[in-house]
Amino acid sequence: MPNIDLGTILQDTVPFGYGDLVTRPTGRAVRSSVEEMLPHQDAGKTTVIDFSAVRCLDISCADEIVGKLLLQYGKGQYFMLSGVSEAHCESIDLVLERHGMAVVARDRDGLLQLLGPVDAPVREAFGAVLQSDRSAASDVADRLAVPMEAALPLLDELLTLRLVTRDADQFRALSA
Repeated sequence: MPNIDLGTILQDTVPFGYGDLVTRPTGRAVRSSVEEMLPHQDAGKTTVIDFSAVRCLDISCADEIVGKLLLQYGKGQYFMLSGVSEAHCESIDLVLERHGMAVVARDRDGLLQLLGPVDAPVREAFGAVLQSDRSAASDVADRLAVPMEAALPLLDELLTLRLVTRDADQFRALSA
């Protein structure tokens, strides 16, 4: 899984590198560097954007990096965030809410969460998919204790939001 380290990009982009992603021009410069790396990524793979070395993330940088990347590339590419702190999640969540988008994020303790405006049943379906490396729709329906007709729209929503992948009849959460 391709991994883009924002800490390294930030150090290379901002003179006297530090660990804060603040101001829209900084976010724009970092996003530009990330975009230069994207054409080299396999479109079928999930690109991980690593926030581990980022101390502070303001809303303008979250919008420039996460929001604009998902808007521009999110229909054809899978993205996952890693190393996010609670403060990062607050900024990112506000941006995703504004744009009606969602993303899978792994926090610094390794726990997965969905960021963005995702309804509770869709979140539960993501959790059901996450319980196994690969899950059939019938497995998800069983785990949710709902009929297949109720599980299928939830899985379709996860696919539309690019939070899971599908291979034949198997669903897989973005989690690696």
